[in-house]
Amino acid sequence: MIAELHKTAIRTGRYLTRSLVRRDPYRDQVLVVWLLVVGLCWIVLSGPTGQKWITYLVLSVGLVTLLVAICAIDARFGIIPDTLVGAMAICGIAAVWLLDPNEIMFRLAEVVIVAIAIAAFRSIYRWGRGYDGLGFGDVKFLAAATFWIGLRSLPALLLIAVISALASALLLKSERYEVDGRHAIPFGPHLAVGLWLAWVFDPMGFLLE
Repeated sequence: MIAELHKTAIRTGRYLTRSLVRRDPYRDQVLVVWLLVVGLCWIVLSGPTGQKWITYLVLSVGLVTLLVAICAIDARFGIIPDTLVGAMAICGIAAVWLLDPNEIMFRLAEVVIVAIAIAAFRSIYRWGRGYDGLGFGDVKFLAAATFWIGLRSLPALLLIAVISALASALLLKSERYEVDGRHAIPFGPHLAVGLWLAWVFDPMGFLLE
């Protein structure tokens, strides 16, 4: 357990340092990492002081730490570890409990709906195209993400993720990498930045006010 945590920490540190300065093998991750950093800076600099803000800050630091670890592993190996997704889900439940405990049951129902809907979409996509558009790790990630942002902000997460992935694909193509439907870039880091920005800025909450 300790050895695995140490290995994950080393991979995460390497991912951060190399992505920030756009070095191989994470050159295409520069946008993802800088958006994670900008979001954290925004929380630290713009949040009003108070007990609820401190709770929000602690939860945010925990979330971004897990997201960076997920990005590091998925960008390198193309998988999102169940342990990190499970930790994200548990922390998401804690976030709901601490910030809005009355929402617990509604959020659990939303998670079930999202998991079923995305798993069905994945199956239909594979049946129609002959290969997976989303890995099963992505499905579990989106279900866990719903604990943090709820069903209403999931469209914002997906929109940000798609834009981020397209930007990374363009970056790869500009450097003469081949990117197509069967050789797609890992989607986990882009889902991570989508969740992070949806958590930090709550775009749907702004639109619905």
